Amino acid sequence: MSATIETPQKLTFRRYKDGNNKVARFNKMIFQASYTYKCPTYIQSTPPCQGSCPAGEDIRGYLAIVRGTEKPPVGADGKPSMPWQEYAWRRLTEANPFPSVMGRVCPAPCESGCNRNEVEDHVGINSVEHFLGEYAIANNLKYNKPAVQPSGKKVAIMGGGPAGLSCAYQLALKGHDVTIFDEREQLGGMMRYGIPGFRTPRDVLDAEIQRILDLGVKTRMKTRVGTDLSMEQVRKEFDAVFLGMGAQSGRALPIADATAPNVVTATAFLKAFNEGRLQHVGKRVVVVGGGDTSIDVATVARRLGHIKNAKPTDAEAAIAGHLAQDVAMISAKEGAEVTLTSVFPVDKMQANKHEIEQAQAEGIAIIGGLAPVGIVRDASGRATALRVIQCEAKITGGKLEIKNVEGSERDLEADLIVSAIGQAVDFTGLEEFNNG
Repeated sequence: MSATIETPQKLTFRRYKDGNNKVARFNKMIFQASYTYKCPTYIQSTPPCQGSCPAGEDIRGYLAIVRGTEKPPVGADGKPSMPWQEYAWRRLTEANPFPSVMGRVCPAPCESGCNRNEVEDHVGINSVEHFLGEYAIANNLKYNKPAVQPSGKKVAIMGGGPAGLSCAYQLALKGHDVTIFDEREQLGGMMRYGIPGFRTPRDVLDAEIQRILDLGVKTRMKTRVGTDLSMEQVRKEFDAVFLGMGAQSGRALPIADATAPNVVTATAFLKAFNEGRLQHVGKRVVVVGGGDTSIDVATVARRLGHIKNAKPTDAEAAIAGHLAQDVAMISAKEGAEVTLTSVFPVDKMQANKHEIEQAQAEGIAIIGGLAPVGIVRDASGRATALRVIQCEAKITGGKLEIKNVEGSERDLEADLIVSAIGQAVDFTGLEEFNNG
């Protein structure tokens, strides 16, 4: 019996079995015959695309449905029980409840691992995921209620970001009573307060979150465990706790004078923008990073622009939450001059190649091989420039090594400097879980 998705062949190291054909002469078999007496045996194992997917999606499964090689189940009337698009979406969301969001922002490591790269180009897996997610929203598809008895177990989830919501989704399907605790007003975590809305439209995010809540998941918003509620209280009320706070605390630049008021972290910058507080930036913005977050910051800054006669302290005041800028104030804004620096060459940066190209197309200057070494400040203490030095960077043994080129320092003038060099978890009130 041949292997199928329902009945996969057990792993074997014998890749061929004898066929029924007569053995032909060796030279004839190779140079003349259009057949062989050896019949290939299909061995089902984890495909490289799926092995490259951190979410563990059944990529082969839903692509087989999209391609038409696997059909939706047939109902009693002999007709498909659902459209193939819905069938593929349900297969995809067995592992990942955010196909529409991920179809927009995922760096798609599955496509890098795709076998078709050895032939021509990868399969457009990310585009298929995006399509299926959009189809589900347009057709108001919902998750099926769990066909299991309630377990009687209560689980508390700390954090309503992608990790916490995905955990809640999987646990709810298994019949557990799930409650999400989040310190913000809305769920989504960095999908809402980090990634700009022009990358993940909020109506799309809301739709995919609501599906999870419709499974019976409870929420306690504006409640931070460790400060508003003790961990001891949570342990008494729940049988298990999942920590999914996320890395929402930005890392400051590890250089002198990085505490200047107009030197901010990427997470603070993006949070202010996504909450609607930040409406314009300075004329010259310098972003330090090289990853996808730095691209988001640079793109937002470029699109926000600056107001010619605005106060120089407006941007950092808005980021800190001390100022709300209205529409009338920004009516005369102009495009900001945005520079993004990275210790790696541009072609070695960690950001997605297509996002780098899009940022450059929008007029953002991206300079590789520069390391920050200092902040130039004026008499009032505000930063006026970022001092950088040419460098060569490489990762050895999982650690970043930077070799500076002596005598190559220069200053990049800036009204606002944003550090996008990484993020960390804020363990305030939960220090017992901080293992460094």
